Amino acid sequence: MSVTFSAPLMDAKHFPSSLIKAQPAFKLSTCRLRRNSMPMSDVSTFNKARYALAAAAFHLKDTEQQNTVLLPAYHCPALIEPFIYAGYKIIFYPQLADLSSDLKVFNSLLTPDITHVVVVRYFGFSQNAELLMNSAHSAGKKVIEDNAHSLPHFWRTCASKPVEVSASVSSIPKTLGAADGGVLYLPGYKANVQRPDIYVELKALLSGSRLTPISAKHSKDMRYFHVGMQAADCLRASRWLMLRSDYDAISRQRRENYQYLAKQLLHSAAGEVLYPTLGEHDVPYMMPFLLSDTKWFSKLRESQIQVLRWEELVTPATGIATDYQQQLVQLPVHQDLSKSQLASIVNVFQ
Repeated sequence: MSVTFSAPLMDAKHFPSSLIKAQPAFKLSTCRLRRNSMPMSDVSTFNKARYALAAAAFHLKDTEQQNTVLLPAYHCPALIEPFIYAGYKIIFYPQLADLSSDLKVFNSLLTPDITHVVVVRYFGFSQNAELLMNSAHSAGKKVIEDNAHSLPHFWRTCASKPVEVSASVSSIPKTLGAADGGVLYLPGYKANVQRPDIYVELKALLSGSRLTPISAKHSKDMRYFHVGMQAADCLRASRWLMLRSDYDAISRQRRENYQYLAKQLLHSAAGEVLYPTLGEHDVPYMMPFLLSDTKWFSKLRESQIQVLRWEELVTPATGIATDYQQQLVQLPVHQDLSKSQLASIVNVFQ
C-alpha cells in the first residue's frame, strides 16, 4: 500500500520551551567505571533505533518474493519509514484500548503474503506481545520485536534469545538520556557502521544532542528517516552510557515515579492512566494518559511540561488509533525528575 502520514496536530513552536523534559538529560556522571556484563555477541549499534530497524528489515528480507510487513495501526513514523526505505509492502493490524491486540483478528491477518511482523512493547509495557510473537512465529513469519521504549527488556531478549524473535531493536536515549543511539539484536549479523569523528563527539558532549548533518538528507517520502545516517554508528559516549549505566537503579526510579503519578492521577477529571499498575518486569518509558478533553494537552505544554503524543499516523487512521492520535498523551516519568517536578505535572490537572 502507498503510505501517507497525517500532518502534526500541534507545532512545538506555539508553546514555551519545556522545563520538564520527556527524556533524561545527557550526562556521564551516573555511569560506573566498571563495564556491565552485557550479552553483546549478536548486538550492533546505530545512530538511532530507526536505522537499527532498517538494518533488520534489509537483513531479514526474502529475496524470492515480495516482502510484506504487518505493523501496528497505532504507531509513530519512525516505526514505518524503515520499511518504506527497505521496499516492503505495509499492512496494519488494529489495537484494543489497552494497546494489546485481539488474537483472533491478528491471526486472521497472518495470510500467506505476510512475510514479517513487528510487535511493539508500548511505553515499556508488554501488553500481549508474547502471544502475538508466538502466534506469528508459529505461522512462519519473521518477527521483529520493537523494544524502543525499554532498553532493560531489550537486554532480557538478548540474554534469553527467544526462538520466536528474529530481531529486536531499542533506543538508548529513551532510557538513559544519551545524545543518540539505537541497538539491534540480530543473530548472525554485525553492522558495518562508521563511528563519528571527534568533532562530532565533542559537539554532542557540549550540546547534549547529536544533530543530523545537512548532507544526510531524507527522502521526499519520509519525514524523519535520513538515508545518509543508515551507516552511522552511535557516539562513543552513548555506548559508554549503555555499557556502564546502573540499570537496576534507573528501573527502580522510573517505577517509583510512575507509581507516584498513577496514585495522584487515579481519580483525575482530566482523564485516566492507561496502566494504573506496573507488572513485575515493567520499566516505564512514559506514562500513557488518556485525556477526557484535548484541552489538557495545551495546558500541559503551556505549563512548560514536554508531553508527547503520536499525531502523525498513516492515513486514514483506523480503530483506536483515531482517538489516541489526539487523546493519548505521554507524561514524563524518567529517573532525573525531582519530586517537585512530578508534583508540577499533577498540579496541572487540578
